[in-house]
Amino acid sequence: MQNAAKGVGFIYGRYQLSNQRESIPNLAALHQWLNSEDVLDWARKMSGHQDIVAASAQATGYTPGQFLTRHMDTHSTEQRRLAYVLSFLPNWHPDWGGLLQFYEKNGTPRDAWAPGFNSLSIFDVEHIHSVTYITPFSLTPRLSVTGWFRATPL
Repeated sequence: MQNAAKGVGFIYGRYQLSNQRESIPNLAALHQWLNSEDVLDWARKMSGHQDIVAASAQATGYTPGQFLTRHMDTHSTEQRRLAYVLSFLPNWHPDWGGLLQFYEKNGTPRDAWAPGFNSLSIFDVEHIHSVTYITPFSLTPRLSVTGWFRATPL
């Protein structure tokens, strides 16, 4: 919390997906699909980043009191090109928080996207963004699979 007060911090649950056989079959199948040539080719065509070769992924869960402060998803060794959020929330209410909030470079809030059911949000890793605070009265956790389309192999 002290770091978050200074603009750098997060509290949320995550489960890293990898190329190895996962203990959660549906997440393993999703990770394999994200790394299929059809999806990678779609990401290359949609974004113009012809060097995309892999998709990393993590399952994330935000419960009341959790958040992710403003940041960019650039990472020099992973060469991330696009960030994505797959949401699985059929009845999420924006008053519960958990919005994918975007900012101008000077910190001014811009767009905010509420999680939805079976929705995919994709954005350039250089966009400053956060996940807003999950309120104490949220009735359900904010569950997603998030990750990056990258120019380096996993």
